[in-house]
Amino acid sequence: MKVYERVMMSLLIIFTIGYVFFNILYESHLNNDEMIIPPFPDKKKYALKLYFGNAQNDGLASEKRIIISSEKKEEELILEELIKGPRNKTLNVLIPKNTQMISVKTVEGICYVNFSKDILNVTWGKMNQEMMIWSIVNSITEISYIHEVQILVEGNKKGFEPIYSMKTSLFRNEKFIEKEIDIPINIFRQFLSYLINEDYKKSYKMIDASSKEKYDLVKYKLMVGSYAQEIKNYEINMYQTQKYQKEVVLIINFRKKRAKISDLHEEMIEKWKLIYEEGVWKIVLPH
Repeated sequence: MKVYERVMMSLLIIFTIGYVFFNILYESHLNNDEMIIPPFPDKKKYALKLYFGNAQNDGLASEKRIIISSEKKEEELILEELIKGPRNKTLNVLIPKNTQMISVKTVEGICYVNFSKDILNVTWGKMNQEMMIWSIVNSITEISYIHEVQILVEGNKKGFEPIYSMKTSLFRNEKFIEKEIDIPINIFRQFLSYLINEDYKKSYKMIDASSKEKYDLVKYKLMVGSYAQEIKNYEINMYQTQKYQKEVVLIINFRKKRAKISDLHEEMIEKWKLIYEEGVWKIVLPH
């Protein structure tokens, strides 16, 4: 009986030691596995300011865009978005659709951008090669650590002659950038502001030539006076922009200002046409 107890005791001790040893090895194995699992890269939000062709393709207008990425550099994201084109329908894409971005590298404040030869397939009348170059340069130099841009076409500095020589890198050029006040919705906001403040002379200067032929200043005041009084009680809630060949139509949702929180929202929708005259957008008065 004593022999039997000794055997059982020995087996119990061996089993206990084995169990403890197994657990130590297992936990060690888990810890080792955890150490070799690579961490997930943190996603970063980029607030990009991109430059596209304006309505006439003779200047640049900015468009802001939020992009989230965990893999690409800001320079790459900017170029990808420029190739995709603007979301604002009043603006124009400047880089040919099939253009490929071969490489992007920034060294000592200079960003070297290498495109496929498709970037040279510019259709005049629809695209402007000069604006395309400054669209790229000005968009990339929005990044604080980039001061110059060297554009390459399949590794070569030639291709844009005689418009521009790419033998050296280009600095930022704001000559062609429009002020944000120049976009149609901001022109209309300014027009409304003049009406609300009963500054009819300034608002009259903002209407197009054909409207001025129909209405002199006196008739204009009579026509818009009651509208100016009514619109004081409203504010722009939402708007859409419809772009046509020679004009832009703003579809504006006005919401009545509430005197009390309990007041119901009253809304109205209006369409306003703007045409480009003498280098600026002009308001076309409704018939």
